[in-house]
Amino acid sequence: MEQPVSTKRQRPSWYYIVIRRLAKYKQNLDRISYLTKELSTLATKVTPAYSDQPHRSGTSDATGDLATKVGDKHTNLIELQRDVDLIVYAVSMLSPIKQVIIKTKYLEENQDKYVIWDIRKHHGVKSRDTYYRYKDEAIKELARIFGEAAE
Repeated sequence: MEQPVSTKRQRPSWYYIVIRRLAKYKQNLDRISYLTKELSTLATKVTPAYSDQPHRSGTSDATGDLATKVGDKHTNLIELQRDVDLIVYAVSMLSPIKQVIIKTKYLEENQDKYVIWDIRKHHGVKSRDTYYRYKDEAIKELARIFGEAAE
């Protein structure tokens, strides 16, 4: 017995990689805000804890522990800021209508129907199919910019 032919088109893996990266944009912004606030509140203890007991590997005083914690958080903050900046720069390289689609859909986390309404109202794009074509083209261009294997 023959299997029915699927009419749904399978997307390449780079498509989902770009979508995932764009979807984490807002989460990364929130994390940057949190880490910035947390780094500003960290301070050394006034009285360090001294002990004559031998310590395991790692820092043995409160200041050293704090420096390690601050260093790790600062490294994480720099990585997140770099990723956010690269996404903003890559989106800015797209055509204006594609920028609006990517910013509204992924960076501002709106649904497709809102994005279609927005570009219909402000940019004169009437067709839903045209919206999806522009969106797919924008994701393909972003995949090339990000260095993913776009066909």
